[in-house]
Amino acid sequence: MPAIIGVTSGDAFSERSAEGVPNRPHAALKQDYLDAVAGAAAIPIVIAPEATAATDAVVSRIDGLVLVGGIDVHPANYGESVLNATVHPGPERDALELALLQSAFKHDLPILAICRGHQVLNVARGGSLWQDLPTQRPDGLRHSQRGDPHSPGHTLSVADGSLLRQIVGSEHLEANSFHHQAIRELGRGLRPTAWSSDGLIEAVEDPTHRFVLGVQWHPEEMLDAAPHRALFASFVQASEERARDSG
Repeated sequence: MPAIIGVTSGDAFSERSAEGVPNRPHAALKQDYLDAVAGAAAIPIVIAPEATAATDAVVSRIDGLVLVGGIDVHPANYGESVLNATVHPGPERDALELALLQSAFKHDLPILAICRGHQVLNVARGGSLWQDLPTQRPDGLRHSQRGDPHSPGHTLSVADGSLLRQIVGSEHLEANSFHHQAIRELGRGLRPTAWSSDGLIEAVEDPTHRFVLGVQWHPEEMLDAAPHRALFASFVQASEERARDSG
């Protein structure tokens, strides 16, 4: 039986229909996330914010959890006010993903957290974020690349002895970059395992759990490269092993 992977829904939006009816709400999720999970021989299911009140029930029915990218984590979750107009919080997604993470930690559910998900993972452990890198770290790299999302934006250094190093098989990794927020203060129990050349944390993991890995880049956009496919393959393998162990 293939692993069942819960994938959090993306950001809601509204659009005008062909008939001119305004404000038709949609819940959006980039197809690449689902394709990446399916390509690793697992079955993706989408978890919407309406599941926030029943995250234990959701976690009991899935074998692994993917937190996807999207709009910003509300700074109130780490004790700050909104910095400036570049910060666009998603409180409904925050509530869902923070609750899912607490349940996932409790049940040792494998977690792959991508971009915003990487940031939520850090906040869930009591860490904080740079709210707007161009404002707060103006001398750093440009972390929101222009152009093809399937092409790398910069090179990362990967920590020796880390889960990430084991997966990608190299001390360096070419990754894309599409974010204006990032980890500032590291959350409890998380180990930083990749950095960009300006010292920004680009990956974290929790070695006390079966598989907890957060990555700041978008591996689902870079599946032509073996190291990024390997992230999903290793995550799905851990999810399958947990399913077997759980009976």
